[in-house]
Amino acid sequence: MTNSAIVLSNLITDTLDGDWGRGDKTAGDTACRVIRGADFPSVRLGAFSDVPIRYLSQSSLERRTLRPNDIIIETAGGAHGRPTGRTILVTERLYKASDMPLTCASFCRFLRVDSSIADPAFVFWYLQYLYTKGEMWKHQVQHTGLARFQYTRFAGSVDISLPPAPIQRAIANILSALDDTITLNYQMSKTLEAIGRAIFKHWFNDWEFPNAEGHPYKSSGGEIVHNEQLGNAIPKGWTIGRLEEFIDLDKGLSYKGEFLSDEGIPMVNLGTIGAGAGFIQEGLKHYVGEYKEKQLVNVGDIVIANTDLTQRREVLGSPVIVPPYLESEKSLFTHHIFAVRNKSHLPISFIYHLLQTTQYKNRVRGFATGTTVLSLPKDAILDFIFAVPNEEALKKFDVLYSLLFQKANSSVVQNRHLAQIRDSLLPKLMLGRISPRRG
Repeated sequence: MTNSAIVLSNLITDTLDGDWGRGDKTAGDTACRVIRGADFPSVRLGAFSDVPIRYLSQSSLERRTLRPNDIIIETAGGAHGRPTGRTILVTERLYKASDMPLTCASFCRFLRVDSSIADPAFVFWYLQYLYTKGEMWKHQVQHTGLARFQYTRFAGSVDISLPPAPIQRAIANILSALDDTITLNYQMSKTLEAIGRAIFKHWFNDWEFPNAEGHPYKSSGGEIVHNEQLGNAIPKGWTIGRLEEFIDLDKGLSYKGEFLSDEGIPMVNLGTIGAGAGFIQEGLKHYVGEYKEKQLVNVGDIVIANTDLTQRREVLGSPVIVPPYLESEKSLFTHHIFAVRNKSHLPISFIYHLLQTTQYKNRVRGFATGTTVLSLPKDAILDFIFAVPNEEALKKFDVLYSLLFQKANSSVVQNRHLAQIRDSLLPKLMLGRISPRRG
């Protein structure tokens, strides 16, 4: 296989910095989704709900509307141990999944590859290869605490090693197929999560849980009685409870950055609570400093964000499950997070879904305080009152949800393995150590 080395800038037909746009619409503006570097992980999975909606002028949008096969590169930001220069490919699937025009934020820029010279998907994967090699560090500079990627120098000095076109397509197809399977698994997890929420609502909000004969309670004439404390009707025989009777909340470790490491114990932080299907996302840090036993969580535990640095109130108080794919059964969690400690007969599945109800969210988020940083006190969660179902309904729900949860778990674990396979294949394919079939 003979490769030709071409400078990246010679492969690009069009490139432009992004535009953050305006928060409020003015005459002639168009609403669009503006992708930030922080959105790359979720957008790659086809999840756009957290991508901000902004308003761009017609002239700006005409020059910056993303198309299929465009590559977005992060040019500012980064984090401890993670340089700028991350990339994402706007696939046909992603393009069609968005509910409005797509563009990128001002800390990013798009690259449009000349498809007559190189396969855009191959160029994207080659940039991914360079990123995982650590090549982006040498093109990063630090100004006033903000890391910036020197794109012009990078594009004008980095050679892209191009094999023949059929090989480019074959390599891109292999890696993209793995990404597509990961996306399908993610979407399955989201669907199973939605089914669980729908069942919970049907049983415990609409009072259609199975009665003794297995029929929907309310529709079959089950008695509903008004409750003064809750202010609405509940099934006869149910009681009213306050969350503090059933759970405790532990606050996590106030950690020191000097003890963050690539090794040590995994640590759940705000950056890993996101748009996953109720699970902690990839990208956990590790910690080698001291900690206390109560600052640990187990696989399957519920954690809740009590702080939000992005002013997005919807993150506060939302439950997330510690996933099964971590390197150890226990993980640390930071002081920006509460760990839920169940001390009652309530199944953890019921508690998890209770913390996702509209009634809970509306009440809890009304207690969020702060200007630059939003925070949530324990009492905002623990003072929540709710109707406590009878034990038979709780047991039946727990059995049913466990089946959904196991399937969602399986998809999450499989994605972990697929990502490891993809990442191990990437350098081998790019270096020609594995020869793909042409296609």
